[in-house]
Amino acid sequence: MRDIHTKKIAAQIFINSNEGFAVSPFRAPFGSLEAYENITEKDITELFKSIEKELKAQDVFHFKITHYPEAYDQTVTRLLQKTLAQLNFTSRTEVSSVISVDELPFEKKIKIGQWQRLRKSEKQFEFHRVKNSKLKSVYSFLKNCRKRKGQSLSMSFDQLHETVRTFPDDFLLFEVVKAKQIVAAAVVIRVSERILYTFYYAHDRDFDKVSPTVFLISGIYQYAQEYKFLQLDLGTSMVNGHVNTLLIQFKKRIGGLPSSKFIFEKQFS
Repeated sequence: MRDIHTKKIAAQIFINSNEGFAVSPFRAPFGSLEAYENITEKDITELFKSIEKELKAQDVFHFKITHYPEAYDQTVTRLLQKTLAQLNFTSRTEVSSVISVDELPFEKKIKIGQWQRLRKSEKQFEFHRVKNSKLKSVYSFLKNCRKRKGQSLSMSFDQLHETVRTFPDDFLLFEVVKAKQIVAAAVVIRVSERILYTFYYAHDRDFDKVSPTVFLISGIYQYAQEYKFLQLDLGTSMVNGHVNTLLIQFKKRIGGLPSSKFIFEKQFS
């Protein structure tokens, strides 16, 4: 969508369609409408009416939009909620947690119990950003951590590797190590110049008492401060469609504030 006066792109949305289904995004954690200029309810209405017309012409009968957390852009989120409701989209709400990145050090944002774990971790672990060439070892570590919990990763290594290869500047890898042994790791996505998203992160369960994840997030937060990011998204707090209370409480203890994440859907007649 272009501004008629400046001819610049004012807003955009990426949509993938296949066999009657259209989604935004295709494989990413969220997609939806990105706005670069001031847009109005009328602008959004006209845009989505034209999108619906095009999708119907492609025999699409179901359209699903996974919106980014409201904290990213409250104005656009509220406009989109109102507009899509008027266009007969249904919606449901998930919950993410986002840390505001500012001049305050990480330890000033966390609860006393997490502060104590952070201090213990600092004495025995090292935090590093590592090159994308180490993706396989990071992925294997994360996969094994999930496996021990009876969980799995949403992408295979080949899928993630291809995505990182295609967008190398948008992916960051971080590790926490002890004597060269990985004890925690994260795959982080650079969403924009102001937002980092922790796509995958985990720690070895053998170190549960110390919780090196806190040290890991501390290091990522400091990286965000250094490179002038404004938000660090800790990801969803949902498990099997329900809010995981323990997970959201943990994220609160390390400075994450809950943020609604809306899923919009429409069945075309």
